Amino acid sequence: MRVARHANSPLGYVVVDNVIGKFELITYAVAVGTDGAIRQIEILSYRESHGGEVRLPAWRKQFVGKTVAGPLRVGADIANISGATLSCTHVTDGVRRIVAVLEVARAGGALP
Repeated sequence: MRVARHANSPLGYVVVDNVIGKFELITYAVAVGTDGAIRQIEILSYRESHGGEVRLPAWRKQFVGKTVAGPLRVGADIANISGATLSCTHVTDGVRRIVAVLEVARAGGALP
């Protein structure tokens, strides 16, 4: 995890993580503001032969503004992509986990 700062004030956090797609790892980054809301996600490396549509801005944009309070689940507030169900589900699960862990750390005073 990295803390994004401006003039020594924290703006948010960036976490890089991996999840399994169908067979291969998907490396992604999540930017979360100090308020706990997702600012952006980026797919850094997609190694599967199918389902690369998770890299498209339109799919990733669905996460922006979501917090730990939202379901962050494929089929609820995140759309599935036909042919990329496992990639969609696993990336969404990973993002939800990151947001939850950051929220616990933030509430416990462990984050700036």
